[in-house]
Parts: sequence; C-alpha cells; structure tokens
Amino acid sequence: MRAGAIIAALPALLLLAAASTPVPDVSHMSVLEGSAIIGRAEGGNVTALRNAPLLPGDTISTASGTLAEVQLAPGVALRLDGQTRAALTSLAFGRSELRLFKGTIAVSLTGGDAPQIDTPSIALRPDGPGRYRVSAGAGESVIVVHRGELRVITPNGTQFLGPGEQITIDGPATSPHLSYAVVPPNDAFDGFNETRDAARASIRDELAPYGRWIQIKGYGSAWSPREFAGWAPYHSGRWLWRRGIGWTWIPRESWGWRPFHYGTWMHDPTRGWCWIPPPSASAPWAASNAVFFAVVVNEHAQSLGWVPLAPRESYHATLNDYRNASAPGGITILPFPRFYSGDFSQPSFPTLSQLPGRIVLQAPVERSLISR
Repeated sequence: MRAGAIIAALPALLLLAAASTPVPDVSHMSVLEGSAIIGRAEGGNVTALRNAPLLPGDTISTASGTLAEVQLAPGVALRLDGQTRAALTSLAFGRSELRLFKGTIAVSLTGGDAPQIDTPSIALRPDGPGRYRVSAGAGESVIVVHRGELRVITPNGTQFLGPGEQITIDGPATSPHLSYAVVPPNDAFDGFNETRDAARASIRDELAPYGRWIQIKGYGSAWSPREFAGWAPYHSGRWLWRRGIGWTWIPRESWGWRPFHYGTWMHDPTRGWCWIPPPSASAPWAASNAVFFAVVVNEHAQSLGWVPLAPRESYHATLNDYRNASAPGGITILPFPRFYSGDFSQPSFPTLSQLPGRIVLQAPVERSLISR
C-alpha cells in the first residue's frame, strides 16, 4: 500500500469518529453480575460488557440469576432482574422512554429526566425522585412504588400511585383492569436496589475507593488511580465499534467509565498517571480522548497505535508533539489483523524511539472536545 493512499484505504476506524465527535444520548452498563445479551439498534446481538455504551434502540436481555444496572443519565438508573428483556426506546432529554417486554426492572431517580416506562399493557411516568419497580409477564403488569409518586396512564384515565402502594394491571390494553395492594416484603432484587441506591455518590466519592485526589500545579484537582506498577491508561480494555459513535474504548477497570470518556490524562513524574476531570459537569461524552496513528513499514500499514490526549491538547502534526507519547506507557500498538479480529491481548508499549516504522497520524481532534 503506497503511503499516499494509507489514510484513504484504511477503514472508518482511521476517521477517528470515536475521539472527535461528542455523542449525546449515550448510557452504559454500570453493573453486571451475571450475563446479558445486547440487541443492537443497528442489528445483531453481542455479549453485554460492563462500561460498554448503550444507545437508543438497544435491547437488554438478562440471563437467569443476573443483576444488572444501566446508568441512563446523571441521577437516573435502570436496574434489571434475571430473565428480563427491556429496550432503551429513547434517551433524549425530556423524551426518554423504556419498554419492558418481560421480567422485572426498577427505575431509581435522584434527579434528572424521569423516563416513561411502557409495558405490553400500560404506560407509566414517575413524577420525580424515587424508586419504581415494574414487572411484566403472563398477561399482566405489576407496579410497585417504594419511594416517590407515579402516574399510571390508561385509556380510561390516569391513576396515581404513592409510596408503599402496588397496582396490578391485567386484561386487554384497551380496557385494562386495575387492582391495588400493599407492597410485599422485599426480595433479592429489592435488596440489590437498596445496595445500589446506597452506593450513589459524587464523582469524587465514586473514584475515591480506587485512588486518591490530589492537587497538581497548573491543573488543579486530579485523580491518581491506585493500580499496579507500570499501569497506564488505554492499556487494559478493547476498542468496540458502534454505528453513530465509531470506535469507543471499553476499559476493564471497574471505575473506567468517567475517566475514559470525560477529561484527559497526564503523567506526573512523582505521582504517575493522573486523570484531569473536565471543568464542567456538563462536559460532552466522548467515545475516547485518544489519537490513533498507523505504523508504516515498507509502504504497508502494519500496526495501529493510540496515545491518550493530555490536558488542553488538540491535533498535532507529528506524534512527537503529543506530550503523553513521551510518557511511560503512553504509546500502545497492535497489529492490524489482531485489531480487526477483536484480539486485544498482549499489545505492545514501545517508546517513541522503539516504533518500528514511519508514523502516519489520523484525523484531528476537534478543539471543542479539549476540556482542560
């Protein structure tokens, strides 16, 4: 492959949509105890992964005994019991909507946009913060309000459900029958919800168990992860392609959602790798904040590499100009065949001087994404 044709010939990966386009309406699998299948909106089924992005139109099907949580938006969590199938119909603010086909879900709200919840027989709308449990199957829907207030929307009008109340809806959707009862004793799924509600915290508190918050001159507040010697960002995980957002980084680190999709990374000589959070809580989500490059040997692109962006960094003409390219572990490369086959085991972490060929940088990173 001639050097002049490298960028044109390489697939959409090298357009780097993942690092250059902020994408709204993205949720993610924040907890997965067990297994689940994601039916992608664009078609096809994949195994659910913790920290993987979920998009409008995706469906989630959990296996027996599984407990899962999806962070729909700040302050809005969807939780799924085992043998449950639900869809993220819409994630747009003011129009978020979920559909429960079968099984049991809970929606926990501490703020944010309350989603409409559709079952085969009824539509539900939380009126504010609280926790709402919904089950569907065998021709009926059962709704429980643990906290908060809920509107039950039927063809015959709207009913209101308060804390400690349960309603069962059966019969045809055009003329459903409603029966009320008190909330039954908690089961294992309720216990899971109580535990997850108690675990909610600010960004600082969320990351504190996994590292320490420090002050770095010139950058302000930063977070230093408590990881093994030689750890570096964008080493442990994989790239995943999703239509509409491109290549996105799926970290193996349990804490990885925020640090790899918001803010940037820098290497401090005494503290090691540190995450610099965005200056605003409303900073846009990014599939990753990294730049790709091709390693070209004898006019053939043999490997793909990536480097995390440093604070206040935008596109540079050469790899040497990226500050993190000179940091320990800042460069990761993987042969193209392994990248496309999904084999992200045993990547290489060369220094700049050890790169085996000529470097061709890919797509600039938009300045609008440079948070600090």
